[in-house]
Amino acid sequence: MAEKAPSNIAAKRAAAAGAGIALAALLFVAVNMLANLLFANARLDLTSDRLFTLSQGTRAILGKIEEPIVLRFYYSERLGREVPSYGVYAQRVRELLEEYRNNARGRLRLEVIDPAPYSDEEDRAVAFGLQGVPLNQQGETVYFGLVGTNGADREETIPFFQPERERFLEYDLTKAVYNLSVTKKPQVGLLSSLPMEGEFRGRGQPSPPWAVYTQLGQFFDIRPVARDVAEIPAEIGVLMVVHPKNLPEPTLYAIDQFVLRGGRALVFVDPMSESEMARGGPAAMGGPTGSNLTKLFDAWGLSMEDDKLAGDRAAARRVNAGTEGRVRAVDYVLWLSLREANFERSDVLLTEASTIQMASAGILAKKDGATTEFVPLLRTSPQSQAISADEVRMQPDPAALLANFKPSGNSLALAARIRGQSKSAFAEAPAVAEGQPARTAAHLAQSTGSINVIVVADTDMLEDRFWVQVQDFFGQRVATPAAYNGDFVVNAVDNLLGSSDLIGLRGRGLSQRPFTLLADIQREAELRFRAKERELSEKLRETERRLAELQGRGGPRGEDAPRSILTADQQTEIDRFRAELIGVRRELRDVQRDLRQDIEAVQTFTKAVNIGAVPALVALLAIGLGLARLRRRSS
Repeated sequence: MAEKAPSNIAAKRAAAAGAGIALAALLFVAVNMLANLLFANARLDLTSDRLFTLSQGTRAILGKIEEPIVLRFYYSERLGREVPSYGVYAQRVRELLEEYRNNARGRLRLEVIDPAPYSDEEDRAVAFGLQGVPLNQQGETVYFGLVGTNGADREETIPFFQPERERFLEYDLTKAVYNLSVTKKPQVGLLSSLPMEGEFRGRGQPSPPWAVYTQLGQFFDIRPVARDVAEIPAEIGVLMVVHPKNLPEPTLYAIDQFVLRGGRALVFVDPMSESEMARGGPAAMGGPTGSNLTKLFDAWGLSMEDDKLAGDRAAARRVNAGTEGRVRAVDYVLWLSLREANFERSDVLLTEASTIQMASAGILAKKDGATTEFVPLLRTSPQSQAISADEVRMQPDPAALLANFKPSGNSLALAARIRGQSKSAFAEAPAVAEGQPARTAAHLAQSTGSINVIVVADTDMLEDRFWVQVQDFFGQRVATPAAYNGDFVVNAVDNLLGSSDLIGLRGRGLSQRPFTLLADIQREAELRFRAKERELSEKLRETERRLAELQGRGGPRGEDAPRSILTADQQTEIDRFRAELIGVRRELRDVQRDLRQDIEAVQTFTKAVNIGAVPALVALLAIGLGLARLRRRSS
C-alpha cells in the first residue's frame, strides 16, 4: 500500500493539471465572448501612421451628417479567392467603412453585397456605374466598388477600389460622404489664364480638366470669372486667381475691392510659366510667360520680382539631362520637391502636408513699411539662390545650373499668407468697361477688417505633369497623386472659407518616406564628382570634334565618294587623338564608376545596419539570457 501512494499523488496532480487547463480554456473563451460584447467597437491602432484611425476632419464630417446616408459596398468574394492581394485590401476597406458607421451617430448605414453573376445585385451594380472587371478568359466579371446614396436621391460612386490608391482610401471615402452630407457647396470664383477646365485645341477631342480643377469641383461650386469683370459677385466666398497676365484696370479694381470688403483670395502668379510655354504659340518662342499683380501686391505689402526664379540645391528634383540614347541623372535646382523642413508647420494649412512639388517658382518678399503681416508658408532651404529667368527661358541646362550654383545661405519665400489692415491700390474707381453692368458697391479706400490672402509664386504646381499621374482604367480616368499639390489647393480654399473639417482629411494622403539622410549623402557625393565629369565630358567633345575635322580632310565622306590620301603627319595626329579619345572615355567611366561605388557603399552599409542590427541585438540578448540561466543553475 505504501508503494501506491506516489502513483495516487501523481494521478491526482495529472487530474488537477487537466482540470486547470480545461478551466483556463473555458475562461479564455468566456473572456473573449465578454470582450466582444463590451468592447466590440474598441480599437487600438499601433501603426506609426495610424492607418486605422480616422482623422479629425473625417470624424467632424461624420458628426455633422443630418440626413441618413446608405453606403453599399459591392465586393465579389471570388476576386479575393483568386487574387489574395485584393482580398487583403478588401478587408481593410470593409474595416474602415465599419469605423465610418461607428462614428456617424447611427446616421450611416453600411451594406456589404456580393454581386453574383447574372443576379439582381449585379444588375444594380451596373446601373450604379460600378466598374466590372473580367476575372478570367471565360469573361466572369467581378466588382469591388462603393455606392453612396442619401434621402435626396443623390449618388456618389467609387467605381473600383484600386490598390494603387490605398494610401488615399480615407480621402476617397470621406469625399463621398462629404458630398452626400452637404446640401449646397460653397462658391469659389476662378479667374485663370490657363486652361484648367480643359480646352479645345485644333481638331479632335478636347483636353480633360486638370486634376486640381476636378478635385476642387468635388468640394466646391466653381464659378468662372471673366477677365474683364467689373465687380466680383458677393456670393463668391473665395476668389482663386491663376496666372493673371495683363489684367485690365477694372478687373484689378474688382479684385482690390473684393479683398477689402472681406473677400478671401488665393492667388497664383509666376515669373516664368512652363505650363504656358508647353502650350506653344509665342510663349514657346521666347515670348513673355510671366504674371504678376504688382499694383495689388504693393497695397497688400509684398512683392515678387518678374525675372527671378528660386533655385534650391537641397530640394532639387532629379531629372534626365542626357540624350535619348544616354541617361544622365542630375539635380535640377529649379524643379523643387518641398518637404517638412520647407513648410510653416505652425499654420493649420500645412500641419499634415507631406510633399509639394514646384517648377520655376518665383520669390516673394515683404515690402518695407507694409502694414500687413507676411507669413511664409513655403520656402526654400538655406542652400538656395536667385536665378535669372533669362538663363533658362528657352533651353535650360540642369547640369550647368548645378555646376555654377552658389548657395546664398538664406531661405526664399515661395508662398505666403497676407493678413492685416490694407489700403486700396486705387485712389478712385476706374471707369466700367463698355458692356459691363454698373458697380453696386461704393469705393473703399481701406479694408473694413483684416484681409486674408494666400499668394503662391508658381502656377506650374497646378498642372498634372508636376504632381499627379492620370491613367485610364477600363474607360475611367484615375488620378494617383505623387505629391500634396492638389490637397494644398483644396485645403487653402477650405481654410480661407473658414472651415477646418477637411484639413486633416487629405493630409493623410501620402505615405512616402524618403530616406533623406541617404539622399543628402548621395547628393554630396555627386557634387564631388560632377565637376570632374563635366570637365571630362567637355574634353571628350572637343577631342571628337578635332578628330572629325582631321578625318574630314580626306574629302567627301559618302560611300562612293573618293578620298584624298592623308599625309603621314595627319595620320599620326589622327592616331594620337584616337588614343586620347579612348583615354578620356576610360577616365570618364572611372569617375562615373567611383560615383556609383560611393553611393552603393552608403546604401550597402545602411541596409546592413537596418536589416542586421535588430536580429543581431535579439541574438545577443538571447545568448545573454541563456548564459545567465546557466550561471544560476550552476550556482
